[in-house]
Amino acid sequence: MVDSPHHVHFDQTVINDGLHDNSIIYQIAPEGGTTVTVHLGFLQIKHRYRIELSIPAQVIKNAGFVVGSNSAFVVQDMDVPSLNCKLLEFSSRTVDVKGAEHFSVTIEFFAHKEKLLKEHLHLCGKEEQQQKIELIFVARVLGKGKGTPMLRNGIHCIGVEKEEEESEMSDWQGFAEGK
Repeated sequence: MVDSPHHVHFDQTVINDGLHDNSIIYQIAPEGGTTVTVHLGFLQIKHRYRIELSIPAQVIKNAGFVVGSNSAFVVQDMDVPSLNCKLLEFSSRTVDVKGAEHFSVTIEFFAHKEKLLKEHLHLCGKEEQQQKIELIFVARVLGKGKGTPMLRNGIHCIGVEKEEEESEMSDWQGFAEGK
C-alpha cells in the first residue's frame, strides 16, 4: 500500500494476484429453489448503473431452473414491480472462448438508499412461463461523501440523480391569519 494524505492506493501486483478478483459473485440459495443471489459489491447512493451479467449456465441449472424451449426470459408479472431494478435484456445461452455456457443478462439498477440494498427481480420463460427464476441483487451502498467505490467488472455508472434539496424559494404563502 502506498501512503498518500487522503487516498488509499493498492499496489498493482496485489490487485492482480488472482485472489482479489473483481468479478460479480453468484450464489445459489442453500434451501434450493430457483433463486440466485447476485453480489454487486459497493455502489454509490443516487447513482444509476447498467449491469452486464454473464451468469454461468451451471449456476442456473444448479438453482433448479430448467431452460426448456425458451428463447429468452422476461420479467414476471407482479402486483408490485421493482422500480429500482429493471431487466433490459436476458438472452438465451452463449458460449465463451473456453467453451463454458453463460446467460447474458443486462439490467438497470438504481442505488436509492444507503447501506445494504436488496432488490428482487422475478423472471419467467418467454415461451414457457411456468419456468421461473428469482434474481436477488445485493449491494453495499455508500452515502454521499463516503467515497467512490471501484466497480466490479460489468458494472457501469450511467447517471446520477440530483439530490432533492429543500429550497427557501417557494411560492407557498403559508397560513393566512384569520380576520
